[in-house]
Amino acid sequence: MIFDESDQPPVPTSSAEPARRRRRRRSSSESSAHRRSGKGSSSFSEAARFEDLPSFRSDRNAKAWLWVLALLILGTLGFAWFLQMDRSTPRQLEGEAPSTKLLPLIDPILAPLETGPTGYSTEYLAELQSSFHTDQEKTDLADRQVYTTAATMAQILQEAVEDRARHIDRLIKLGSPVEGSAPDFQTRTDLPETERRHFELAVGISWQRNSGNYRNRVEELWYRLLRLEQGRFNLGSNTHSMMPKPSSETRNHE
Repeated sequence: MIFDESDQPPVPTSSAEPARRRRRRRSSSESSAHRRSGKGSSSFSEAARFEDLPSFRSDRNAKAWLWVLALLILGTLGFAWFLQMDRSTPRQLEGEAPSTKLLPLIDPILAPLETGPTGYSTEYLAELQSSFHTDQEKTDLADRQVYTTAATMAQILQEAVEDRARHIDRLIKLGSPVEGSAPDFQTRTDLPETERRHFELAVGISWQRNSGNYRNRVEELWYRLLRLEQGRFNLGSNTHSMMPKPSSETRNHE
């Protein structure tokens, strides 16, 4: 039996197997390391490429917004320049300036009652308003304020003429002398002189208060009308003067 066992082929030793395993592990680790290195480089390049895209897009968006902002600024400046030129060079209007038609009416209508009737009827003031409205329809929106202001002044003066006529009629019925007015047959002659003077004073104070209110409203519109007329009518067609001052009779009455 000893010889039989000696004839069998030798069994490979266990020391060779670990060497092969070490070579296989080394090769597999090298290949995996190579794969990892290759994968890492590609992922880095892709990440770098994708990181560059948002910055590029943000630059383009910023430039676009800058262009839009620049266009808005230019448009605003151009519109402001247009408005400035439009205001500085008003369009010339035809005809006579409304202030020249209204100026002769103010003092006579708002004068003390003792001066008598003004000579201007309510029908004349109504026609003057109508003419201003007609001229207003012929102009554009920027020039209509000239005629609307003048028409408002004519309306106030028309109210003053009506109010003045009522006060003069009261004085005539009291028997008070009014210049340019005929005495009324219905004049009360039974009133004592002191009582008649008392009523005359009451009528005068009433007209003084009302005419002061009319003058304040007309004066405010007068200065506004002169500002609106500047540069819109030919030289000499409008007065460009100050508001007419109260006459000496008005100051003495007040």
